Amino acid sequence: MHSDNSNLSVIYADTLFDFTNQMISNTDFDHLILKAKNANLEQAISQLKNGDIINQTENRKVLHTALRAQSDETLSLEMQQHIEEAKQVRAKIRQFVDELHSGKIKGATGKTIKYVVNIGVGGSNLGSRLVTQALARFRHPSIAVSYAANIDADDLYQVLQRVNPEETLFLVTSKTFTTFETMQNAIAACQWLEEQLSLDSTTVLKHHFVGITTEVGRAIEFGIAPERVFEFWDWVGGRFSLWSAVGLPIAIAVGMDRFEELLAGARAMDEHFFSAPLESNIPVIMGLIGAWNIEENHAAGLSIAPYCHGLRSFPAYLQQLEMESNGKGVDIHGKPIKTRTAQVVFGSVGSNGQHAYFQMLHQGTRQIPTDFIAVAEDLNIFDGHQDQLLANCFAQSAALATGRNYPNEPHKTCLGGQRSTVIVLPQLTPFSIGLLLATYEHKIFVQAHMWNINAFDQWGVELGKSIAHDILPVLKGEEQNISLENSTQNLINFVKNIRRKMNPKN
Repeated sequence: MHSDNSNLSVIYADTLFDFTNQMISNTDFDHLILKAKNANLEQAISQLKNGDIINQTENRKVLHTALRAQSDETLSLEMQQHIEEAKQVRAKIRQFVDELHSGKIKGATGKTIKYVVNIGVGGSNLGSRLVTQALARFRHPSIAVSYAANIDADDLYQVLQRVNPEETLFLVTSKTFTTFETMQNAIAACQWLEEQLSLDSTTVLKHHFVGITTEVGRAIEFGIAPERVFEFWDWVGGRFSLWSAVGLPIAIAVGMDRFEELLAGARAMDEHFFSAPLESNIPVIMGLIGAWNIEENHAAGLSIAPYCHGLRSFPAYLQQLEMESNGKGVDIHGKPIKTRTAQVVFGSVGSNGQHAYFQMLHQGTRQIPTDFIAVAEDLNIFDGHQDQLLANCFAQSAALATGRNYPNEPHKTCLGGQRSTVIVLPQLTPFSIGLLLATYEHKIFVQAHMWNINAFDQWGVELGKSIAHDILPVLKGEEQNISLENSTQNLINFVKNIRRKMNPKN
């Protein structure tokens, strides 16, 4: 780490984290480190490492790091037990993936599986989808992995147009196995297979479905064969779960060895986070500077700009990881927080974003920091592309920081002063992606601790689900006596009127 904050950067595992253009002074940086020490951040990091109960509102442990950890006698016996549980599930996944890749696992009509569709939403979709896209160059040649998440039927419908029913396996990924979007899509997929193959649901579910859940009994009750159900645990939050059986589609797409490399990258960042001093700890620096931008520099959002096509879904992944974790207005005791917490996360793959929203970053009126993610050495598919990509990435960070003045043409003037971090991965590999994702997980933990909020619950999400549960029977005409808020009832009435107008016979 460079001690001069005019060149503040850390290199770890051949990955550069450059904070130079965050433009933080030595005094401000030292103040942030002191603030973190006074807030007992080091103790909180130890609690995460040791598997203590830090999800207070649900009285749960937070053990996603155990999913990628190796046995260590310095850890508690309970933590070692969880590490062993994760290891056993990975062994089951490896056997399943090997049998799938070898053609041993077949559909109900005896055809080899060539298509895998993961049905899941939120944390049961975003992480696995991101990593599958990022590692597309490593994908297994004879199996295509797709994702269906949206309750809008068109999402699943479009996926089904690309697969052969005899050769398709569906992964139903749901922590509780009650998520309404996921279960509705799973039922629809089962009915589609029944119609296409002229088979009963019992046969279809036995041969063409896999369950990934904490509620094994519910998956078996749904009709999935017990040996096809892969377990994870309630101490794994959905948005932190791709390292568990939730990552099965990744393992299918690229093989279990590369999935293990992904875990190794995350584990490397865990080890750094748990051991490095605060002043040279990458997630700590990211978290503290990010909070400083929100609290002191009035940042209106966080732009995510991956200059790598494989990471095109990274902004969407981080939207959930950051805003669902830290989008809270009360602390762990239920008291209102006086400062702003999570900011709006948005973005687009570079260099596309330059030709879209970057204009606002350069000449707009809001302070919006940017995280640039680049890859030093990538596939040289066409001459010159990678250097052009890197040149644009580095230029945008510099231009946002310094701006440029045009005295005779003031309409061209860019004031500068827009902060950014540049992360440069050595290559786009399973290891580097694991390292990157774990960095952001820990950054969010740091900020949550500094704001005294719980990053591991999502009661706002639960509220929306409960209201939808009340609305659905009214919308379907099955219940008339439920009292709904006037604006909601007006929306339902409008939909019913349109449906009657378009389908007068009904």
